[in-house]
Amino acid sequence: MFKNKYTVIILIMTIVISLSIFYSVSRKHEDSLLIFTAVSLSEPMKEVKSLFENKYGIKILLNLNGSQTLASQISRGANPDIFISAGNTPYDFLLSKQIHIYKKKLLVLNTLVFVTEIELNNWDQNELKTIILDPNFKRISIADPELAPAGEYSMQAINHSVGFENVEHKIIKTKNVRDAVNHLRLGLSEAVFAYTTDFNTYPNKIYKKNIFSNLHDQIEYPIIYFNSNDNIKKFEEYLYTDEAKNIFINYGFKIP
Repeated sequence: MFKNKYTVIILIMTIVISLSIFYSVSRKHEDSLLIFTAVSLSEPMKEVKSLFENKYGIKILLNLNGSQTLASQISRGANPDIFISAGNTPYDFLLSKQIHIYKKKLLVLNTLVFVTEIELNNWDQNELKTIILDPNFKRISIADPELAPAGEYSMQAINHSVGFENVEHKIIKTKNVRDAVNHLRLGLSEAVFAYTTDFNTYPNKIYKKNIFSNLHDQIEYPIIYFNSNDNIKKFEEYLYTDEAKNIFINYGFKIP
């Protein structure tokens, strides 16, 4: 009899634990969204997160990093609801790994720039080739093209203007575009290729040259959905409201 009673207790405990786990998973699904986001979208997405959470009571969990790094995490089993990438290469990578994608939409556009803290007379009037070869720029930081689309665009601009093999000794590759910018800020490089939006909160005076768009692919930020539910639909609708669009515009992004 004692043995039967013990078995019943174990069975009840197992059921209770299983129900608790199910409830926790359901609560997480109902009350939160996990969004993998390109690090160059950090500032506007933090504002979007705050306004959306206050409006709908749905928690947003942001994972900010280089887009290809995030795509690699997804290919290894990470399971976000949404992925906002700073380019289409991570999307193509996910397709090559046979990751199920519900749909993809274009969110915003950006601009590639060459930036330095060194004051030089009319340097930004020169061709990009002349600027990159300038001996004042001994070290030029870029995001690693293998880890972040910003690095891809930078390499395209370098190859189309001067040829990477001619300046390889100058190039310092970092894990993402914000790290490349930090190299400039810390004096670890004299110049950097980055997005114009990466300098919204930069503490020092900078000198900037916009890179002609014919030197690289259009800088698109696709938003990738892996499934659909009410919370995801609410977030998608909110992203395309005037309130959300104005946040991106205020940080220098372009609305397509």
